[in-house]
Amino acid sequence: MKGKWNIWLVFIGLMACDWGGASDDVKTTPNLRALQAYEKEMVFSSSKFSIDLFHQLMEHGEENHFFSPYSIHQALSMTMNGNEGEVLEEFIQLLRYEGLSTEEANKAAKELTQFLKELDDKVNLNIANAIWYRDGYTVYPVFKETVRDFYRAEIAALDMLDPQSVNVINNWISQQTEGLIKDMIDEIPPNAVMYLVNAIYFKGDWKYSFDVEKTQKAPFYISPSREVEVDMMQLGDAATFDFYAGNNFRYFEIPYSTGQFSMGILTGTDHNLDEITGLLTFENLEMWREQAVETNFILKMPKFKMSKKMENMKDDLIDMGLEKPFHFHPDNFTLLFENPHDELKISRVIHDAFIEVDEVGTEAAAATVVEIVERVSLPSGPTHITLDQPFIFFIQEKHSGAILFMGKLGNPELL
Repeated sequence: MKGKWNIWLVFIGLMACDWGGASDDVKTTPNLRALQAYEKEMVFSSSKFSIDLFHQLMEHGEENHFFSPYSIHQALSMTMNGNEGEVLEEFIQLLRYEGLSTEEANKAAKELTQFLKELDDKVNLNIANAIWYRDGYTVYPVFKETVRDFYRAEIAALDMLDPQSVNVINNWISQQTEGLIKDMIDEIPPNAVMYLVNAIYFKGDWKYSFDVEKTQKAPFYISPSREVEVDMMQLGDAATFDFYAGNNFRYFEIPYSTGQFSMGILTGTDHNLDEITGLLTFENLEMWREQAVETNFILKMPKFKMSKKMENMKDDLIDMGLEKPFHFHPDNFTLLFENPHDELKISRVIHDAFIEVDEVGTEAAAATVVEIVERVSLPSGPTHITLDQPFIFFIQEKHSGAILFMGKLGNPELL
């Protein structure tokens, strides 16, 4: 595979970093190292999954969207390890792991995640995993060892018939996301046997901060004939951005901190976001990043806050090829419990994400919950660029190509 390696991540977790500026003992250079072959392959797999999932979700036609493909990929990767045979193959194909063995995928998930968390001392990034299983059930030791060693997952038994058990899971997610993701699950159904959870959190200052005094009300053109008023931020001086101009579209990167993390922007030049969305492929993104050149301009962009919760991603994941795990079947999760009482399935994949972009930087968080239930009882170029029309955005890391968050701003009026 040529060029930079890409991955699309979506946030959750905690790391301590000062949002208001680094102290003297905080490193100002990134902790770079060469990526191993299996880590590069992981980036490729996660990036392909991220872009494919983005296009799948865009089919719903929503004007605004935000999610963390990295969080979803991590949660489903943990879930993958409870399976074998044809069911495992469905997970491998969904997560685009065709170039990796299960062991290599797990090892890559561990080391790439650790690399990203330790990369930039001026960026607060944490990625955390946890698993709760029904009290009285016995989890296979191999599964416990795998999720603990490779995903640093906390794993514990939980009395799922106790109504307060909902708070145990929700409080953990809230803690890991600095309180940005709350009340993730509403209830635990009587036949629930396991919850696999990922959380990711990101907070980073812009490399070039926007002057608060220059933020003014300005139009954002949803279409050539329709506009809404937004708080438009503006840099005080021209700054340097990696920039690529294509036919009727522009791609550029707004750096955070040392420049290792950035917000990638893909926007049209003639209100043609639907058209250019089709150009967003792994191969094209790789080319844009490789061929982007340093360009100086004064950037204007809206400050915004967005949240999006998907109560169940089941239909979208089935459309992407993960079918058997969502239906009761004796082949599902055969490597999970020593003593299952009946057939198992995934009942819900819940995802919740939040982002706030202002003059200082970006704060974002997300969580993914995979709920497994048992078949019992109840079911359940220019000198100025102004982002004044719809655009796609994502937060990414330069060295690995990892994408942490991804979204689309189509209509700020609906935020």
